[in-house]
Amino acid sequence: MTNAREPGTAPVADWKRGTAVFDRGSQMVGVVHEQHGTKLILTRPSGLRWHTRTVAVRAANDRELIQLRALVRHNRNVRAPAAIRGER
Repeated sequence: MTNAREPGTAPVADWKRGTAVFDRGSQMVGVVHEQHGTKLILTRPSGLRWHTRTVAVRAANDRELIQLRALVRHNRNVRAPAAIRGER
């Protein structure tokens, strides 16, 4: 999960796109969308997107994975009736 950039520097966490993580700064679980060096862009099923640093995240635990799955189901249920009514 880590790789050193240069000798004598701290390793940088390498997160794969789609990995569920917990951001300590925002106190939210999200999914890795992009990584640029030590910066991450995380997303939630609602479409919320935010930037954070790799040192501020850790892999999501079982409870947080359950929360993320519940958010996916909730957003699917909320958006489905709107699509039927022709809303976005």
